Amino acid sequence: MEFISVGGKAEGFIAIGQEATGFIAIGQQATGVIAVGQVACGCFCLGQAAVGFIGWGQAGVGIFHAVGMVGVGGRGLGLVIRLVPGVGRKRVLPQVSDVGAALHGNDGWVEAELFFDTHGLGLASGGQRLRVKFDRRLQSGAKSLTVHGPQTVWAYLRTHAGTVVCERIQHAPPRPYERPSFFVQAALQFAALVALATAWWLFIGGDIVRILQQVMG
Repeated sequence: MEFISVGGKAEGFIAIGQEATGFIAIGQQATGVIAVGQVACGCFCLGQAAVGFIGWGQAGVGIFHAVGMVGVGGRGLGLVIRLVPGVGRKRVLPQVSDVGAALHGNDGWVEAELFFDTHGLGLASGGQRLRVKFDRRLQSGAKSLTVHGPQTVWAYLRTHAGTVVCERIQHAPPRPYERPSFFVQAALQFAALVALATAWWLFIGGDIVRILQQVMG
């Protein structure tokens, strides 16, 4: 194998050409461990269409990671179908105060139940409705949280001229693995990831193995 090969159909450790095959391949159609081209295939790929372990391009396909306007991969950025199930990040919750203290002028976060009934939005603690008004900026967002019933939330209460007002709300939505459909979706994602890896091996893997054998030989 030549160290540097340049031409219409180039093959070398560094290959530059319309059809380039090498450890480092740069071309309109590039195949290599590191491939850059309009169509780039291999391991670490960058191109208009990139297919590899990592595929970054306008259309990216990456077993481990993909970036693209459209694409599919284990993980990814952009409009990429992700095939590795995500467990989500644990929500960092505020330090809470005593509900009674917050209702008597000590501003702070409290844990409460948010609900909507015939009297409108409300907060409850210990089964009792709290004498709290909501900041008008919270009305729409807070109401949307109660669509499927009461929700546990963390509310920031501040007293204004003797009236306790809920100024902010935080909630901890279910993490992906806590949803009933998670395991079915995860199984489908894993099957698609295996299919992607198998397709890579059948159509690209042999070329990469041959390139590595030539480089090491």
